[in-house]
Amino acid sequence: MKRWTITLVLIVSCAASGAVGYWLGFREALPLGVAADFLPRGAIAIGHLKAIRSGKTENVLTMLEYDVDSGLLWADDVLHHPLRSVFKPLWGFDASLYDEYAVRLANYRKEHPSLMKPDAFDRVPPGQEQYRESYREMAQGARETINKLDAAVKRYAAP
Repeated sequence: MKRWTITLVLIVSCAASGAVGYWLGFREALPLGVAADFLPRGAIAIGHLKAIRSGKTENVLTMLEYDVDSGLLWADDVLHHPLRSVFKPLWGFDASLYDEYAVRLANYRKEHPSLMKPDAFDRVPPGQEQYRESYREMAQGARETINKLDAAVKRYAAP
């Protein structure tokens, strides 16, 4: 009888800790992470709003263009993630919207090429020679990023 009691206590304890882990780890963590992201985004938005109101839009446009690139760069990770099928039951997110977002981003990028250039980091500025290796790595990263963007546009843009 004592073994059954110990076994039952272990099973109930595991089930309870699993339920608590699910609730805190899956159910609450993602929405909290998304919500926490809005604080710095809001703070950054203040600078952009001030720039727009003063007629200085170039930096805002550049940042928004790179946001389009970021969306395309992460599209495959989100759209092909093994947990995607549980977005709705776990968090209430309609995962089908992400397909539409990827198409919109790819269609925009197809009409408006990325500001990122493959040779952006090929030249080391004078006085920065000590960073030559870093520039080489950044140049390689820029080329890989452009290739990934091009692949995302081909994959998701309307024909």
